[in-house]
Order: sequence, then C-alpha cells, then structure tokens
Amino acid sequence: MSEWNYTKCTKPFASAEAAESYMVEKDFAGYVLERSEGFAAACPAYPEGFYPDAMVVGEVENSSGELRSTQATTLATSCCEG
Repeated sequence: MSEWNYTKCTKPFASAEAAESYMVEKDFAGYVLERSEGFAAACPAYPEGFYPDAMVVGEVENSSGELRSTQATTLATSCCEG
C-alpha cells in the first residue's frame, strides 16, 4: 500500500508536471487532476466526480501496480452490480 494519507487523498500543486514529479519521486500511484485553481495529485482511490471542478489529466503508476489494481477492482465490482 502506498503512503497516501487516505483522510486527504489529494495534494495541491501549481502545475501538472509538479504533481506528476511528486508522485514519481514518492513512488505513488494515482491521478493528476486539473482543478479550477491549479492542479492536484490524487490517490488511486480518488472517486471520479468527488471534486466537481476536477478533470483527470494524467495517470501515474507506481512500482507496485496500485493504480492498475484499483482500476481492476473497480471494474470488477461495477460490472456485476445489479
């Protein structure tokens, strides 16, 4: 499991590049979000639409494959809900 603080799953940045660099440096998986004021790095558990002003502009995978794992779990549970 990564070192994201799940009580605050995002961290603000001035640019998408800075957010991505931070995630790569820390070996964090997740998303780069463009917000109405700046950008944010978000953990793999970031639920799309949580921040209405956010748009995913990038994805970063870590050495543990957490993003891919989270996406696979989400697809498996959402495909079979009824």
